[in-house]
Amino acid sequence: MVNQTLADFSQFTLAAAIAAYAVSFVLLVADLVFSSASREEHAGDPGPRRAGRAGMAVLVSAFALHLAGVVSRGAATYRVPWGNMYEFTMSGSCVVIAIFLAFAIRRPALREITVYVVGAMLLMMLFAQNFWFVAPGSLIPALKSTLWLVIHVAVAVLATALFTLGAVVTVLQLVRSRGEERGSKSRILAKMPDSKELEGIAFRLNAFGFVLWGFTLIAGAIWARYAWGRFWNWDPKEVGTFVTWVAYAAYLHARATRGFRGRKAAYFALVGFLCLMGNYIVVNLFLPGLHSYSGV
Repeated sequence: MVNQTLADFSQFTLAAAIAAYAVSFVLLVADLVFSSASREEHAGDPGPRRAGRAGMAVLVSAFALHLAGVVSRGAATYRVPWGNMYEFTMSGSCVVIAIFLAFAIRRPALREITVYVVGAMLLMMLFAQNFWFVAPGSLIPALKSTLWLVIHVAVAVLATALFTLGAVVTVLQLVRSRGEERGSKSRILAKMPDSKELEGIAFRLNAFGFVLWGFTLIAGAIWARYAWGRFWNWDPKEVGTFVTWVAYAAYLHARATRGFRGRKAAYFALVGFLCLMGNYIVVNLFLPGLHSYSGV
């Protein structure tokens, strides 16, 4: 059963959110380019940052539209909006923006990397909208254990969002580190936090995501017991989830080792993220199993 009015509203607001994110991205790029090129000449002059302030304001509006679209999608189907890859991507990208805005409020220096986070989420949403969109519908029987769906998938959405934001910050860390080693005088790079600070942020995001991912494994096993009669079925999704957990465990263990910081740790973190994306995209779309309903 689907409330078509709410379904149409959701589709409209998510499309509007994508458009608003695009506007925010353009404004933030303009701020990045023009303010960095004239910072010295306009010291103390707020004029060059007007585009940045406008970009942040539009970003907040885009997030509000995004959240409204996700919530109304769930309301339209009388369930949580995590039943397929389109819904999971839209919900996950919304959580990424929410986490980043919370970080940016507490640490204003992080606002200088807003453009990169918005760009990454905009690409994700455009891809989902164009290739993974499915009309709202009811869940298959295996997903109708509402309590465990909420627990298992909600934690998975949050963990995936943390890992995704951690990966964006890690890539920026590598770029910033390379510039520092080469003595780059790029004003665009100079506006970012230094590579050490970026690595610390990425580590905290990945560490928290790792804890939640472990809980996802446990909750998924309990759900599998109720849905399919066994805690573990060697399903491709289950195996991929475990491989991802092991990859991030290796990253956290390696980073705790003396001297294993900087780019070495960053590469380990990105291997974990590649495992996560492989589990999400390759397993869902190309490897049949008990989780095939997650595909489009």
